[in-house]
Amino acid sequence: MEKVYREKVTRQLSTEALSSASGASGATTPSQGNSHRTATNAASRIEAGSGGERRGRDGGERRREAGAAQTHLRDGERRGRRNAEKTGPPGGRKEERETEEGSRRGERKKQFEEYVSCQQAHAGTEEGIYVKGVLRVSAGRVDEAYVKDSRNPLLSDFLVAGLRDRNRAFHGDTVVLQIHDWTLWRRQVDAFSLGEVTTDGDSRSSSSQDALSEATCLELVREGKMLRTAKVVYVETRLLTQAEKMRLVPPLATEEEKEAKEKKEDKDKDKEKRDEDGADGGREMLDDEREEAMLAGAEKSQRRAKETARVALDPPWLRRNLRYNRTFICTLRGNHANSRTAPEDDITVFPDDTLLRAIPLDKRISWVLIPLREAQNWVSLPGPLDKQRLYLVNVDVWDAFNVLPRGSILTYIGPADSVQTIERCCMLQNDLQAHMLPHSQEVLAESDEIVRVAEESFETEARRRVDLRGVRRVFTIDPASARDLDDAVHVHRLPASAWTGRDPEIEIGVHIADVSHFLSPLCKTDEEARERCTTVYLTHVVFPMLPRALCDSLCSLHLGSPKLTFSVNFRVHEDGSLVKAWPPRFYKSVMESCCRFNYEQVQVLIDGGDLPPDSRPTLASPWSSPSVTLGTCGCFVALSPTSASSSSSGVSSRSVVPASCAREMTGPSFPFAPRANVEAVQSCCGSCASCCACGRGERQGLGGVARRSDRLETRGERNNEEARENVGSPGKPDEVSWTAVVDDLRLLDALTVEIRKKRFANGSLLLHKATLRFALDARSRPTDWHLEEHSRSHTLIEELMLLANCLVAERLIASPFSDLAVLRLHPPLLDKQRKSLTAFLSKLGISTDFSSSRETQRTLESVRTTKGDCAAVAVEALLRKALKLALYYVHGDVLQPHFALHFDEYTHFTSPIRRYADVLVHRLLACSLEWEWQNESQPPISVSSPSSPPSSPSFPSRASPLRQGERQESAELLAFRRRVEAICGDKDQLEALCGQCNAKKMNAKQAQTDCDRFFLAIHLKQRRTPEATVGVVLMLQDRSLVVFLPLLDKEQRITFQTEEARGQALRSVDPAIQ
Repeated sequence: MEKVYREKVTRQLSTEALSSASGASGATTPSQGNSHRTATNAASRIEAGSGGERRGRDGGERRREAGAAQTHLRDGERRGRRNAEKTGPPGGRKEERETEEGSRRGERKKQFEEYVSCQQAHAGTEEGIYVKGVLRVSAGRVDEAYVKDSRNPLLSDFLVAGLRDRNRAFHGDTVVLQIHDWTLWRRQVDAFSLGEVTTDGDSRSSSSQDALSEATCLELVREGKMLRTAKVVYVETRLLTQAEKMRLVPPLATEEEKEAKEKKEDKDKDKEKRDEDGADGGREMLDDEREEAMLAGAEKSQRRAKETARVALDPPWLRRNLRYNRTFICTLRGNHANSRTAPEDDITVFPDDTLLRAIPLDKRISWVLIPLREAQNWVSLPGPLDKQRLYLVNVDVWDAFNVLPRGSILTYIGPADSVQTIERCCMLQNDLQAHMLPHSQEVLAESDEIVRVAEESFETEARRRVDLRGVRRVFTIDPASARDLDDAVHVHRLPASAWTGRDPEIEIGVHIADVSHFLSPLCKTDEEARERCTTVYLTHVVFPMLPRALCDSLCSLHLGSPKLTFSVNFRVHEDGSLVKAWPPRFYKSVMESCCRFNYEQVQVLIDGGDLPPDSRPTLASPWSSPSVTLGTCGCFVALSPTSASSSSSGVSSRSVVPASCAREMTGPSFPFAPRANVEAVQSCCGSCASCCACGRGERQGLGGVARRSDRLETRGERNNEEARENVGSPGKPDEVSWTAVVDDLRLLDALTVEIRKKRFANGSLLLHKATLRFALDARSRPTDWHLEEHSRSHTLIEELMLLANCLVAERLIASPFSDLAVLRLHPPLLDKQRKSLTAFLSKLGISTDFSSSRETQRTLESVRTTKGDCAAVAVEALLRKALKLALYYVHGDVLQPHFALHFDEYTHFTSPIRRYADVLVHRLLACSLEWEWQNESQPPISVSSPSSPPSSPSFPSRASPLRQGERQESAELLAFRRRVEAICGDKDQLEALCGQCNAKKMNAKQAQTDCDRFFLAIHLKQRRTPEATVGVVLMLQDRSLVVFLPLLDKEQRITFQTEEARGQALRSVDPAIQ
């Protein structure tokens, strides 16, 4: 490299010397004159800057800016800017001629329009003249950008075509648009067209549009067949706060890494020197000289360490005015305006170069010009450039005269193939750098205090809850490497009774970590969790939403550790259908996991196998003295402390707690901790008057049982002989043994298989997505990769969590403040997308119906049956491209269903440790249960006749007391609603939180995808032979084809624009491999 560099420099200097001699003699060749005129014309389109320094810049620097602009446009053409080479810079050849004439007159041509003022932009937006929105640059066609029409969401987005109309705005900017005249609008190009639309085709379509009227164009816009074009007239920008600038510190490479590298190099040099000295016979250093050198080295290292810490914690750019969305991760390239230098030779900086190009990793971002003197602070230049080194570059200025912005290097990030660099890039590019910051000292201190108080008051809190320890076998199923265990489950066969009838019923419990109990609203820890919104999982590292002490000590449901949980119980028949007559129960509980399974172990067991005794998971036998627990019939049972302690030791006698004591245990002294219906025994299980003492009208406590001759007897109807023995009893603690736990697993597997069948029969949509998993070495570098298997052990937990989420959503909507419910929606295919995809597939002989999720699933199954697996994979990949992502939203007055799951109501309840939206749902559900408990605790407005069944109450004959009671209840509800809004937030605040959760969730998902692909690239780079994989052709176009790689879940375009590409031989994949 050094030899090549010296030769190029020598050749260039010789050529420049000859050119100077020719210039001195007054002789200029035609080619030299043309070259000089071209550079001058291009330089005239580049603003020298503002102020005396920019005006005094020499012509050579302008020529280098011109070269950067021309090279930028040429490279942009390769990335999808088809018109760049034909039209030159934005504005086309007409503008180029005008610029040439202007340069001869000594004037400079503006490349962009000046922005309107902030006041004009605001007034124009208010008056409807302008449109405001977030700019989204297309990843496939970087010369096109879109802005959503916030005033008319049903209409198609605005199209900002070309760099000129984009007017120096970056992807992600909030912009103000001025809509073009309707004669300049463009027809929507079908994404599934078999042939690429050429430039001539674009011009023909635009010329034929002249015959259309404005009304026709508007109608085409409503139908999604035409796009309204617009231009950017103002960009909203703001300065970063000091806190936001501090968030940039963790992703950046600190001086410690450079120091470590330098130490390693020094160590290697010393080793080489010692080897050379040894070869010469060796020269011994005196002891005092050696000691003096060691002391000097230690002092130097100490000074450097202090300087490193100072620079790392307080970099100079923290005192600069940095703007939002103006920092990008880039590589550096040379910028040569000299036509004699090959354009592909961009990894060398020559002595006469004064500018460098910073190429962002995100192709949607424009290049940035960096002065050479700025880059010399980070790289030894002139000389060769390392394309693998990544820098954080800030855009300093981009005015109307410059084709490209000017910027500066903030810091060096690291080499591109470094695991730490990949980590920083993934987080920084997806606006997740706050997750990389350690939790603040205030948050850590607060979380430690929360842990201390919770541990001291645990037993007091446990007595206010339904205690499941020892009466249900509760266990967890998670990945082997999982650290945060959000959920646990139990299954319990109910004994036969008059309530259950002759049809067997099974009780299933889903128990979720009660994070909202420890996370007080608007405390420091809650505020930081709101800001992070989600835990970020990268291939090799996890960035948690909550402090680790809070997760490990209080929330994560570890084996043998009692935890506070929020539980959902429901009953199912053996065919997997819900018992509709028995409503699901939601309650605060305390549980202790008796076993921790991983997915691989569960799969072996439900397949009928067994685990060797030495590889079986550890079992724990929970023990407690419950105040409130679950009976064998599934009803809540209140126990006295003495009877509870005696029962735990094996004695079967249990007495019933008086109602006053039960109310004291679960009363409103603890806000938003829903009681276990201990007092109102009639509502303990809905309709159990004929099965146990719960049906008695006496308020003696839940699940009251009369005891005669040390044998359980119910006080209700005794028509069923089996019920006389079992039902209503709290029952003996469930025995924890390996056989019993395995039987529970197999029972749950059989039930969830039936539940899953019913879900898909009801219309759920199954979409496959490959997930990469990597084997890592001690340095976290990939050594191998495989696809994560989604087996029945995964679907077992998945089905239970889906059902629990659905039941919680139904409960939130049924609450009196349902408009505050935080739910989850999945939008269906838009009509235009559905019609386009249907038309595209029909040309290939594939009949489809995407009108609903049920019909979509039938279509996929039909394609798989008639056309084969490859065709089904291709159709599913196209469908996934057309579908949008699921989102959180606030219910309000409109219920929006979940398209893929085919659920009318759905939410997220089961992962509060890693999702803040689940914390909001927990709080809203607790408020709903608290409101219900308060209403049950108050005297009823109307009194039912003793002979009337609870399902048909009789009301007083006079209407006035009822209306008065309604007014009173309405006032109470209004007061309670204010309390709910103080805890959870009002509708506007919840909508803002949902928007933030949506953004962070999508960013975290993208960061995970980016990291997986980086790791795959590192692994493939280390291989000596290429990796072969199967690809399915999605679309054939004029000069390319689009291939989907199912095993990598990646789409790739293969172009045939060169002779080498056209000569490539393609072969079909062997059917056995397919």
